[in-house]
Amino acid sequence: QDLAAPQPQPHPQPTMAQGKKYIRMPDEYVKALVGKGGETIRSLIEQSGAIIRVESGPRDAIGIVSITGNVQQGERCIRDTLKSRGLELPESSGLVVNQVLGGNQSAVRRDDIQIPTELVKHFVGNRGANIKVLEEAAGGAVSIKVLPMTMAGGFQKIQVTGRNRSVAE
Repeated sequence: QDLAAPQPQPHPQPTMAQGKKYIRMPDEYVKALVGKGGETIRSLIEQSGAIIRVESGPRDAIGIVSITGNVQQGERCIRDTLKSRGLELPESSGLVVNQVLGGNQSAVRRDDIQIPTELVKHFVGNRGANIKVLEEAAGGAVSIKVLPMTMAGGFQKIQVTGRNRSVAE
């Protein structure tokens, strides 16, 4: 065998949709997730291959944890870890942004999405970077706006309009 000859490179197999998800959880869940000296969260990162970060402060009553990369595997590891400690995380506790999605929507429609106020800065991203990514992923056929907080309970509306709304979601 000629060792100098170029070897065919194996193509990486797509394992999971890549993206980012934010999960809200009580502070006690965040503490269980981090573990003593960060031991548990480091193990989760290693097991899942995802980047898992605590986005909230130590004095916040409600914690926010972000998962970047292999979102599904990261979330599964988080849920399994919490469950092993007797803590159950509701299924509807997160918001996914920047996930690569397929499909095309030809009908034009407008609906508003409600998200917790503390997640708005993560949804928008640095200087609107996450919104720009979502609009580009939808082929520019959408408009995404964050509306001012008008509802009690700490939620804001995200307004998505355009033909490719489902792609942007």
